Amino acid sequence: MIVGLDQFSYHRFFGDIFPWEKDPNERWALCDFLDHATAFNVKCVGLHVHYLTDDEIANLGDMLAQHSLSFVLEWGHPDGLKMGTSYEAVDDLRRWMAIAASLNCRLMRIVAGCQTWRGREPVEMQIDRIKPILREVCREAVANGLTLAIENHADFTPQELVRLVERVDDRALKICFDTGNCVRLGADLIESARFVAPYTAMVHMKDILVLETSIGNPNASWPSAPLGHGSLNIAVAVDVLRQHGFDGPVFIEMAQMHPDWPDEDDAIAQSVRLLDSLVSDICPKA
Repeated sequence: MIVGLDQFSYHRFFGDIFPWEKDPNERWALCDFLDHATAFNVKCVGLHVHYLTDDEIANLGDMLAQHSLSFVLEWGHPDGLKMGTSYEAVDDLRRWMAIAASLNCRLMRIVAGCQTWRGREPVEMQIDRIKPILREVCREAVANGLTLAIENHADFTPQELVRLVERVDDRALKICFDTGNCVRLGADLIESARFVAPYTAMVHMKDILVLETSIGNPNASWPSAPLGHGSLNIAVAVDVLRQHGFDGPVFIEMAQMHPDWPDEDDAIAQSVRLLDSLVSDICPKA
């Protein structure tokens, strides 16, 4: 496994501030994030396309080479394909797939929706609507040597997402497994990791504090903590993923920070130390 850092961990510094978060009164460019990632000695970064400027896209190869970093492009914030209801979203995905190919990007995370789409309509209806769209874009992905990793974005459980991927049945479509979003929908983390690992191309490794008042509501508060300091058994999840064949990039990702950990740098430093030890050592058995 490769330890990486997701740009969304610093979303506040890119002006992406949720109502319950404090504005840091500081704004970053891509180079600032890359400097931080290099300081943590990670090998790979997840770059969110909605944070990138045209100049940064044009110079991305040189910027990453200067920092000795590989990368994954991440498309779809906040609700991606809008569960298959938006032609404009499909066109935007295609545009970014072409950009990814021009940058020699081989892996791109995408999303079908988000937590606000959960429960609006039956899951099977959503899967049936999204399936032909994904088949279509997968043909373009194969032509461009690109793999698409669709995330469980609190829209689908990991098990539902596997069902979608199996029905699309294209080698260009894999999964981005998000540990926190799995739990937000009430799925068991360890069982989900075991189930989803063979289909997974990348992981968003997120630890969260499960609040009693949030259980059953993916739109409630699910605050992030440094890996190993939340409610999730991160060590066993990592080991289960490895035991079941996953050996790709694992991106540390944090969303809404719990008040006990208001400093992203400190939380990421703790997370990198733990994840480095987990991917190099033998983890506890499930």
